[in-house]
Formats: sequence, structure tokens, C-alpha cells
Amino acid sequence: MHLVMIGTAGLQRYIFASGKRQQIVGASDLIARVDGEWADKALKEVFPGFDRDGWRIGTHDAELLVAGAGGVTVLVRDRQAGERLVTRLELLALEFAPGLDVCGVVVDYEEGSLASAVQEARRKLPTVRERRPGPSARFPRLPIVADCASDGLPAEGLHSEGEGEAARPESAVSRAKRVSHPGALSRMSAIAGTDRATMNEIVDHLGFRTEWVAVIHADGNGLGEVFGGLDGLGVADAPLPPGERDRRHAERLGALSRGVDGCAKRAFAAALRLTARELASGEAVRVLPLIIGGDDLTVVCEGEVALPFARHYLERFERMTKEDPLLRPVLARLDRDGLSAAAGVAIVKRNYPFHFAYELAEALTKEAKGVKGWGSALSFVSLFESSAPDLKRIRASVALSGGGGRSASPYLVGVGSGDARARGRRWQDVLEGVAALRRRDPASGEVLLPGGLVHELREGMCLGEEVAASRFELARRRFTGNAARTGALLALGQDGGLTWTDRTGPEERSVTRLLDVMAARPFVPEGPWRSEGGDA
Repeated sequence: MHLVMIGTAGLQRYIFASGKRQQIVGASDLIARVDGEWADKALKEVFPGFDRDGWRIGTHDAELLVAGAGGVTVLVRDRQAGERLVTRLELLALEFAPGLDVCGVVVDYEEGSLASAVQEARRKLPTVRERRPGPSARFPRLPIVADCASDGLPAEGLHSEGEGEAARPESAVSRAKRVSHPGALSRMSAIAGTDRATMNEIVDHLGFRTEWVAVIHADGNGLGEVFGGLDGLGVADAPLPPGERDRRHAERLGALSRGVDGCAKRAFAAALRLTARELASGEAVRVLPLIIGGDDLTVVCEGEVALPFARHYLERFERMTKEDPLLRPVLARLDRDGLSAAAGVAIVKRNYPFHFAYELAEALTKEAKGVKGWGSALSFVSLFESSAPDLKRIRASVALSGGGGRSASPYLVGVGSGDARARGRRWQDVLEGVAALRRRDPASGEVLLPGGLVHELREGMCLGEEVAASRFELARRRFTGNAARTGALLALGQDGGLTWTDRTGPEERSVTRLLDVMAARPFVPEGPWRSEGGDA
């Protein structure tokens, strides 16, 4: 027996290589075709009559185990047929998506050792990829050619953006992405439950009209451990015949992959619906689903919807993985109740380079994974500067300036928000802080916390923890006897102060929510905020 594993590397780098929205959208569609249309075509060419749902390796020449996120895993009887499959799929990608890094390996295994073969293929694939020339080697600079106006690669021709506009150099990569744009709109509209015209309007709005856009990247927590746990289940299956052991492992692997993929797609749809409920304008939620595959999610959306969307996605992903009929038996065997996820949200100006925005979102996701043992969490940054982002510098900026209190980020959502360690670090705490900044006196209509006071507190954070504490205490005394104003002020901090000591990490640190609350305010819809589960 032989296992074929084909994967696509550098997905986000490929998508965000250009800042043009049409090319970003088209690139996402080309990646989706690797494990969809092109995989089907290659499989049917190598194995005539192939059926994704009906073929099993016990009765046929091939079986598709996993498909998603630009990759496939297939069992085949004949090694040469497996090699032809890798070659055909790579050639399809090379022809229709130049610049996309698709690579595959074929691993031999004895009956009964499928779990070991999957592990070997996962180890072998990166090694094989590194040994061969990367996509950049496909675009030599000699003889000297003009650079593409969009991605800087060697141009293969000229293209005019519109009637009356001058033609500009265009690379093969940019052309492939542009040509794929119409098909991408159809795919995205199907995922979002809308139509092509609406999706096209979203692309135009994000590209030309909105002031703030956001890149959201979400990733499941501990999925590698979960997939590794499947191999452990194989130990319990040892007394079974070799063929039966492989069949059980294949079924668990397929169920886990399909279950996680389905939960991600349903969580996306639910997040759209729930976010729409929060918008006071009643307008459609403008979100472009670039990647939804396995436990990975990458979307571009309006800045105003990014934070509620990310929160709802994480909460619904948690809930759906607990209830999914494919996942429940597998997770139960692994002694897991469900899965959690982490999300990073980078909110930037419309013309900010998207590859920088994604790099920031990815760094924020890694930050959110720092509390994956507690549950799902999100981290965010609203970026006002134009330089390349550095999350470590952003997080340490207050402390480095001599101030006190680092960001309390990441913030827990869903089940994890009930963990005692999440005290002061729940997303609901941030929302309550935003509500406090907006709260008005019912009689006079004036804001309970004047803008000047709030900015003084922020300035105090930059001058030092003692200064911040003194200004906070001064404000408390100023509001003595006014329960509404005092309550709003206390909502900005924790335990009666603006900063508190976080002892959940390897070392104690002084943290605060104030800066994050102020940063979130323009991007949080007017309350109340409720999850579908009814949590305030």
C-alpha cells in the first residue's frame, strides 16, 4: 500500500502578495481549486471512474482520506499511480496558478501501519519541498524584463485596469489571480449565503470606500495533538487484524478532518448572522472568506465588524465541535469535550499593505494561543502607524517608555471565559469597558467619563504606574457620591485599580485593559452584546 500526501505551502503569502482586492480574492480561489476541482480532475485521470464518496481502498485502486486547505491525502494500491497523481496535480497548479507552491510525496507502508505512514508523510513533505527549487525560481530576471506593477515579478504582458487607463506590465501570477476573480466570487457567495453581485460589491467597498479594513486569522488549538492522538488510539486496536486497524484509522482521520472543516464553515455562517444582528445600521456584514479549510480561517472585512465577527466565530466553533456527529465519537475516544481556537485581528487603514496586515494578524493569533490551555481567545490591534508592524514593540511600547502596565491581551471568549485564570482578561471585560466610555447621564445626556479624563488616564499609563494610579484615584474621589460615574470608571480597570498583577505566566507582570478598551471603542457596535448562547 502507498499513501500520497500533497500540500500547498505559503497560502497567505501567495494571497497577500498583491494589495489589489481582485487579485487577493482570485488567489484564494486558486488555492481552493487544488483540493477541489484540480484534485478531482487529477484523480479521475489517473483512476478512471474515481468517486470521492464511494471509493474505498479495500475494493478500489484509490481512496481520498483528506481534502482541504490546498492539500489532499490519498491511499493508492500502485506506487507509480500515486507518483502520476502527484505529477498531474502539480502540473495543473503550475499551468493555472503559477507561483503557487504545490508539492507531494508518496510513502510506502505495510498493511496495518497506516498511522505510521501518515506521520512519516507529514515529516517528509517539508523536507522534499525544501530540496527542490521554490516558486521564485520559475521567474528568472534575465534577460531583463519589466516588473509587474502589482507584485513586482517579471511581466509577461500588459493589462489595462479599465477603459481609458494606460496598460501596465502584468506578471503571469497576477494574470492568473485576476482571471480567477469571477470564479472566486461564486465560491465566496456560496460560502457566505449570498450572490455574486453582493460579493462583488463587498470587494469594491473594501477596496475603495471603507476607511478601516481588518485581516482576521483564526486557527484551531492543539489540532496537531489531536491528530497525533489518533495514532495513540491505534495501540488499543493492536489486537485487530492489520486491515481492520488501517480501516479504523482511515475512518477516524477522515471523520476528524471533515468534522473540523464542516464546523469551521458553519461557524463562519453563524458568525455572519450573529454579527449582522449587532450592527445598528442594518447593513450586510462585509466579509471576504479567503480561506476556510480545516481549522484555518482567513478573512478580510470592514474594521467595524471585525471584533464581533471574530468573537462569534470562536464561540460558535467551540460549540459546534462539541455537537458535531463526526467529531464527537473521535474526540470522546481522545477524552476531549470539544475543540477551541485562537484568532488574531489586525485592523488597519484601507491602503495599508495587506501582507503586513496579515503578518500582524498571524502574530496576534500566536499571542492568543498563549492561553490555549484555558480555551478560545482573541488578540487584536488597531494600527494607526504606517510602518511595518512589530507586535512585540507594540505590546511593550508603554513599558519601554517608562510607563506601567502592559496589555492584558489575549482575551478569553466562550467556555474559557469562565476559567478563574481569565479574571480581568475576558472579552466581555473589554466590552464592558467600551460601554463605560459610551455611557451617558440619563438626565443631562452628557458622557459619564469625559474624553479629557480618559486621555489623562492613558497619558498616565505612559508616565508610569504610580502616575496612572494617582490619576485614577483622583478621578474616583472626584466622582464620590455619584454611583454611575464611579461604576463607569471602575469598569476600565480591575479590583478597584487601573492595573493589576497577572500571575498566570512564568513571571508576574502588571497589566491593564485601558489601552485595549480605547482601541476597541470605534470598532465595537453599540450594545448589548450577546452570544447565541445568551451570554451577555
